[in-house]
Amino acid sequence: MNRKNTIIPSQPPPGTRDFLPEETGSIDRVSGILLEEFSKWGYEKVITPSIDYSDIFLLSSEAAELFKSADTSTGEMLSFRSDFTPQIGRLSSALRNSLVLPYKFSYYGPVLRNFDPVTGKPREIWQVGAESVGPESPENDAELIIMGIEALKRLNVKDFKVDIGNVEFFRGIVSDIEPQVGKRIEEFILRKDSSGLNIFLGRISLPQDKKEAISLLPFIFGEKSVIRKAWNMAGNEASINALETLERVVAYIKSYRLEKYITIDLGEIRGLNYYTGIIFECFSPHVGYEIFGGGRYNNLIGNFGRKCAGAGFAVNIDMLAGCGKPACAKEKDFLVFNRMPDKKPEAELVMLLRKKGFTVESNFMDYAYAEAVKYMERKSIKNVIYINEGQILLKNIRSGREKKFKTVQDIKKYIEK
Repeated sequence: MNRKNTIIPSQPPPGTRDFLPEETGSIDRVSGILLEEFSKWGYEKVITPSIDYSDIFLLSSEAAELFKSADTSTGEMLSFRSDFTPQIGRLSSALRNSLVLPYKFSYYGPVLRNFDPVTGKPREIWQVGAESVGPESPENDAELIIMGIEALKRLNVKDFKVDIGNVEFFRGIVSDIEPQVGKRIEEFILRKDSSGLNIFLGRISLPQDKKEAISLLPFIFGEKSVIRKAWNMAGNEASINALETLERVVAYIKSYRLEKYITIDLGEIRGLNYYTGIIFECFSPHVGYEIFGGGRYNNLIGNFGRKCAGAGFAVNIDMLAGCGKPACAKEKDFLVFNRMPDKKPEAELVMLLRKKGFTVESNFMDYAYAEAVKYMERKSIKNVIYINEGQILLKNIRSGREKKFKTVQDIKKYIEK
């Protein structure tokens, strides 16, 4: 292919997108509020590299999801970051001999996942998250959920619910079943396929009470009363401990008077190989995807050395930015628009206005006055200083008030008042 004749695409790769200034302003506003809220709870921001060893991300992502590349100096396989949590686990392991537990970290940035664009899933997702390393208490899990709820309240997000489950409840139910059978049951429950599950249960040999308990799993969701229903299904220590943990989480959330924002879903078993206890997801009818999600992952950090408990969650801010109260574009003060060849008077005015604390923008396009005004409206600029031959116009385009000056010195004296 002759590169000289190749037209480079003007659109980014499928599954990624450009954010215009207004959208970027919303994302900056949302991320700032989230990080500020997390910091109030003691979660301090860290920055991890955008690339890391592929094996790190394989702890939470499928191999096919990774954008991989070989390190040209060592031959090691690297990957663009697909998830922050394994990196926080690596970082926490490195700090074990230098900092006292717990570690409370927050972060902000993009993750890249090599999804098939045909599925409609984004390949690049901007996230703000929080991770707690050290505590293993249900109240610590609840604190993360509370932080997420409080952050969404500050963002004026309406009609959201946080679904809370515990993967150990499902593990307890199927702990005495052959692994292959348990895997098939897991697949039906993940799809919420109750009819397929019942057909499958009819074909296998299990005690009737066990079949009845399993058949109810896709329906164990709703208000907090479903926990009472789940107690009738708990037949071993693992499932009993899972319900006791869940009750403590709900009780702690209730102590913050936030119980109206939560539902229980003991049929949710996503990330079964990754999570080790409480899991949670937040949804709103106004957003097509999960707003935030996370849970407990006590086995993750042990991959880097000594075992240590951990829990965390991530907020998908590029999706969240559009469902709260829109970010208002901050108005700018002045546009200095000089049609004359001599640009020195313009520079004098810009320096003076900025010294006075105003926001000032210059525009070097060969525009007529009407075009300059259109530009100001798009950029939310209130005032124009229009310099043309024999006249300087100062005008507020919102109110229409204007004042004319003959020289730069005249308008400088007016500004200095």
